[in-house]
Amino acid sequence: MVSVRAIWMLAVIIAALAWTDGTLALAENSDAVVTVGDPDRIFLPNDTASEMSVLNDLRNRLAAVENQLQQRDDADKMKAGQFPTHKITGFLQLDTAYYSQSEKNRVTVGDAQDGTGFRRARFAVNGKVAEFTNYQIEMDFATAGRPSFFDNYVEQGNLPFFGEVRAGHFLQPFSVDAMSGFRSLPFLERSLPFLAFVPFRRTGIMASNRTEDELTHWAYSVFRTGGFNNAPLGDSRFATDFGDSGGYSFSTRVTHLLHYDELEGDRCLWHVGGSYDFSQLGANDAVGSGTTGNAGSPRPFYQARTSAEFGPLGLSDLGSSFGSAVNGTPLFADTGRYEANHFNLFGLETVYQNGPVSFQAEYMATLVDSVVGPVFYQGGYAQAEWRLTGEHRVYNKKLAAFKNPIPCTDFIPLKGDGIRGWGAFALCARCSVVDLRNPAKLDGHYYDSAANTFTGTNKAGNGLLTDTTLGLTWFLNRHTKVQVNWIHAMLDNTANGFSTADLFVSRIQVDF
Repeated sequence: MVSVRAIWMLAVIIAALAWTDGTLALAENSDAVVTVGDPDRIFLPNDTASEMSVLNDLRNRLAAVENQLQQRDDADKMKAGQFPTHKITGFLQLDTAYYSQSEKNRVTVGDAQDGTGFRRARFAVNGKVAEFTNYQIEMDFATAGRPSFFDNYVEQGNLPFFGEVRAGHFLQPFSVDAMSGFRSLPFLERSLPFLAFVPFRRTGIMASNRTEDELTHWAYSVFRTGGFNNAPLGDSRFATDFGDSGGYSFSTRVTHLLHYDELEGDRCLWHVGGSYDFSQLGANDAVGSGTTGNAGSPRPFYQARTSAEFGPLGLSDLGSSFGSAVNGTPLFADTGRYEANHFNLFGLETVYQNGPVSFQAEYMATLVDSVVGPVFYQGGYAQAEWRLTGEHRVYNKKLAAFKNPIPCTDFIPLKGDGIRGWGAFALCARCSVVDLRNPAKLDGHYYDSAANTFTGTNKAGNGLLTDTTLGLTWFLNRHTKVQVNWIHAMLDNTANGFSTADLFVSRIQVDF
């Protein structure tokens, strides 16, 4: 629709120009004219600078109005076909680590090497192909595969009852720690029980919805358990699963805000939730599937393992076996692979936030149906955060998860009046524990890669691992932060006894 201002401008221009026999008179007493068919041919018998100025001003005004009208006309024509849209996003994390190990820890887990490398380097495009149809394509250039497959999916929203339905490769609904996103972590890594137990990013289909007041959120999904190389837990990296023996799983998560004041927003809240995952383990039973070590196994297996809460850097899927640190951050606890049919994973979570102070805790327990009967594992963590400059973590009601705080001021914005602020600072502390001790009855049922059978003896990686972590985060602005963590790892290994290690780690992150 043409604006009133545009009509007024056209009226002024038309009134100022008098049409006479194919020419435009610039002024009543002027002989200067311009041919209508060729406005660039200006005849000024009495060369007057003021008359030329008037002419040029009128021409510029007319061109501006024509351009504005053309843009609006184009916008109206494209309005019905405004899709697809796209937004480019991503983030970069550069990590550095220094290790200090006791002699027994070095013998048990391997000689951990200091290092610097990119933990993540992700590039994504997301947007809409219709009003309620979303998509995302995301790759990581720092982890195994270079690039590796990450969140790649299509999502249909505004569905009755189901809410939003997503199909592809994405985070399965389990744990507030998992759903909060890598770029929003208060520590460099997630907790030990998450690292050990959760079948994280998988290929499947998920539905999620929330109540009208947005206080209660739920999500449920079905997906493939096996992942690349038949790995039942952790990140599948390649979004590919082979095997016609089982491997179909279900995961769900329900959360509720016990306290949420609309006037205060997410500055003061109390979030609680629970998660459940049933995973039928899968296997690639084709002839020769297990002859190259990690290529597969003849029957479904279970394996839980974790490092201390840092890394791994670089080609993480090339990690060494327990007791070796050849390829970066070593494993600190490992159940080993043993034959199993399925597992049940349970999770409880709570987050309380009161302005700049927040408390978060989770408990996870796994019951594995092995060939020798049930095997039980458990773990949990508790963490506290204090934003020294008064900010709070942003709550995402769509995911029932948290984002980074938004600094009240940026660090040294380039303005004429000098330094405006120092950004935001946050202190955090966490105690995290996971119990990966196996019962003796599993002896003789571990995977033997050389023979491609489950006749191996007890793995040396069984143990109880406890981490205490202190961290400082400096938010230079809402897109850049620097993190420093001190991790004190205490390992009670079944074979070698108690040992300790200290990790001094840092991260520089930028996201967009």
